[in-house]
Formats: sequence, structure tokens, C-alpha cells
Amino acid sequence: MNDLPNLIKKFHSIVLVLAGLLLALTSLIPHIPLSHDVAFYLILPPILFQGGMQLNLKFLKQDWKPILLLAIPGVVISALLVGYPLSYFWHIPLNYALLFGALISPTDPVSVLTIMKKIRAPQRLRTILEAESLFNDGTGVVLFMVIGSMIQNNEPFHLGAALFQFLLISGGGALVGGLCGYLIYRFIKTIDSPLWGLALSIVLVFGTPLMAEYMHCSGIIAIVTAGLVMGSGQLSCMSPKSRETMENFWKTIDLIMVSLIFFMIGLQLQFIGKNNLLEFKGMILIAALTVLISRVLVVYPTIYFYNQFPKHPIPLKWDHILFWGGLRGTIPIILMLQLPLFQYRPLFLSATFGIVIFSIILQGLTIEPLLRKFKLQTYS
Repeated sequence: MNDLPNLIKKFHSIVLVLAGLLLALTSLIPHIPLSHDVAFYLILPPILFQGGMQLNLKFLKQDWKPILLLAIPGVVISALLVGYPLSYFWHIPLNYALLFGALISPTDPVSVLTIMKKIRAPQRLRTILEAESLFNDGTGVVLFMVIGSMIQNNEPFHLGAALFQFLLISGGGALVGGLCGYLIYRFIKTIDSPLWGLALSIVLVFGTPLMAEYMHCSGIIAIVTAGLVMGSGQLSCMSPKSRETMENFWKTIDLIMVSLIFFMIGLQLQFIGKNNLLEFKGMILIAALTVLISRVLVVYPTIYFYNQFPKHPIPLKWDHILFWGGLRGTIPIILMLQLPLFQYRPLFLSATFGIVIFSIILQGLTIEPLLRKFKLQTYS
């Protein structure tokens, strides 16, 4: 019984999802939809900023190649590996199936960061999985926007055009985020005041995505890049008091926002409807298996290819964690809310919700036993 509080603390994200599901099933609270704008511009920026700041720069510099391979071409390939089979099994046009593939392929930074903080995975493995999840959302969101635009304009899917637009949007996001992060870093270094440093970091966190989106760039990539710049610069430019103030503030905000987003994911059952989940259960199962298979076909060949240049090889045991630890969560749910009214929308909503719940609960609960099985947990 004494272990119950520790279990709740360790798996609080999963507990919150289950609580939201329970409340949605019992209709004890009013219908509260998760707004796309609130999620993208209020809830996600602090989480992504905190995640970027906390990345281990030593391992990020060492493993940037496999991270980028998984985060950029990995997501594009995954979207194709999901879209083509589902076009056949769901009997829907390829453009729409690829849209769903783009929506569901990126792993979720909120879920991954929350779980990985608590399961004592090796630091290098954590960095690879967390960095991939932070950067591949930009890939998924941009790909989703590009394919959605092609559908809206009745254009056939063209991989070259999609990749060109992706490079423009994601590259612009990285440029905006890097510039904003550097400018705020310079201001904080000049002032070195705990209060002003905190105020400027708040402007950075909530202003950077808005500026990037205004310039038609990726707000997600922008805020992650800003977090990286601040994480690498703040230790050398801030006094201990200023650094402690900022770190404690953003840790608290991160906990609040993470708790809110997981609770809201569970509540989205009100929006989806349990009858739709039951109606499409066979299609949801096919989609979930397709997503898992696509993850296998991306992770193992990518790491095998990287290990052919064995300066810093990645152990095979880690491949299993990278595969199973690629959780789906917040980003697919938010993108799902952007779907316009079209004939396949109920199927897309139900499949996205079903896969996310499966991923957060089943994969989230079993990733730590998998680490123990392969003797990968650390105690430092």
C-alpha cells in the first residue's frame, strides 16, 4: 500500500489519461474539447522549451546523425509505410491515407519526456529518444500541412514538392528559434537579474512560436531550437541564483502543462464518442499494427546503417527501446482536431484516439519492464 503514491508519481501521466477517460465515460463534467490554438500556443511551448533546455549536449553532439535520420527521413518514410497499406486496407484514396500517416507517425515529446525521466534509462539512450521526439514533431506537422494543402487544392501527392516545402518551413523554424534564443540569451547575460531573466524567458517561450508561425515557419522546431540555445548558454551566463530561479519556475510550469495535456487527452473521448470507437475497432487495430510495423522498419535499418560507421555504435538492445519507446500522444491528438469536415473524418478521429491511448497506456507501462529485461536501467 505504501508503494501506491510512488506508483502514481511515476506513472502520473497514465493515471491522468485514465482519469480523463473515466470522466468522459461517466459524463460527470461538461464537454471540454482540446483547442488546437490553446494546445499549440499555450500548453506545448513550455514543455518543448523545457525539453530542449534539458537535452544532454554532449550526447546530442555525439549522436546528432542518428537523431536527425530518425527525426526527418524516418518520419517521412514512416508516413509512407503507414499511408500505402492503410489506403489498401481502409479502401480510401492514397492522399487521405498519407495524411493520416503524417498525423500519426511522429513520436510524441510530451509522452516520451515524461516517461523517460522516471525509468532510469541510460543518459545517452534518453537523449537519442528525447531529441528524436522533440525534432520529429516538426517533420510530422509540416508533412501534415503539405499533404493537407494538396488535398484541399485537389493536387496529387508529389514527394519532391512536399520535401521542398518541408525544408523551407522547418529550416525557417530553426532559424527563427535560434535567433530568438540567442538574442534573449544576450539580454539575460547583460542584465543577470533573476526577475528580468525569468520575464525574458517567458517572452521567449510564448513569443517564439507565434513569430515563427507568423512567418509561415514551424513553431515547434522554433521553440525546441530556442530551448537548445538557452540550455547551452544559460549555465555560463547566469548567476547561480538566476539559474535556480529559472530552472525551478520552468520545471513547475512543465509539470502543470504536462498534467493538463494528459488529462485533456483522456477527456477527448467525449469528442470522439465511444460508439465510433466500437464501430471502427477493426480498422483501428489494423492501423495500430501498421504504425508499430512502420516503427520497426524505420528504427532497426536506421541504426544498422549508422552503425556501419562505428565511431559511436548504438547497442542492439537499445534498438528495442527506441522502437517501443516511440510513443504517440499529444501531437496526433492536436493535429486530429485540425481535420476539416470530410467523409473519412470519423475514422481518422477514432483511429488516432485509439492508437494514442494504446501507446500511452500499454507502451508507457511496459517500457520500464523492457529496460529491466535487457538490464539497461541505471541508478546514478
